[in-house]
Amino acid sequence: MMKNLFSLPILLLLSFSCTAPRLVTKIIPEAPKGNFANGREYIPLESKQIGVELGYDGMQGAFLVFDFVVYNTTTDTLSIHPGNFYYVLLDSANAEFSDSGSWLTVHPDTVLMHYDLVLDERKKVKGTNTLLGILQASANIIYYASGFIATENPAFIVDAVFQTAGTADQYISQDKMINSEMELIGEEKELVNEEIFRTCELAPGKVASGYVYFPKHNQTAYYMFCFPLENQLFQFVYNQQKELVYY
Repeated sequence: MMKNLFSLPILLLLSFSCTAPRLVTKIIPEAPKGNFANGREYIPLESKQIGVELGYDGMQGAFLVFDFVVYNTTTDTLSIHPGNFYYVLLDSANAEFSDSGSWLTVHPDTVLMHYDLVLDERKKVKGTNTLLGILQASANIIYYASGFIATENPAFIVDAVFQTAGTADQYISQDKMINSEMELIGEEKELVNEEIFRTCELAPGKVASGYVYFPKHNQTAYYMFCFPLENQLFQFVYNQQKELVYY
């Protein structure tokens, strides 16, 4: 099985109030209890020739992330095209169809571009932090140096050293935090790049798995995720629930 994407520290950087309620969205399978591995519940489906499992991994921004596993028990090579995976919205868990349209998976390049945008934003923050640190330190030096010139008191220079060092420590600490965030984001991007499900040819007796990203739909109560493989369609229904959680 694959690594759990949401075990990486970058997704634990958010902090919340100890008392304020938080609206939490849960995605729960409408199926008998599945198999648990890597912190996920995998729901299995199978035909005489193909076995699949779907494990909900979590939300990432505007995306729902799943781990999709395919077992090829046929004697032929399977052509798997994750760009054809989709979901429809259902009014109830037992509804057999929907006229609301369908939503395809998010292309891997779009997912990776999301990481690039986040990294670019952190680089801008880092650049601004460095510039502010230089300007603040320079202002301190000019201020205290001016005092020394006016009074010829060496204490002004001593104060300049300590004040500038304190300012530098503050901005250096922020720089380190930003660098750590960027490193974690980069590591997560590398993991996703390696593990995201792409078009492949699956030989007989082999297994393929990978992350599949779907656009999140905030208003629905039920999703039906559909995975066409060869001439078969595997469908999984998930219930989307929202509740207030107090911390």
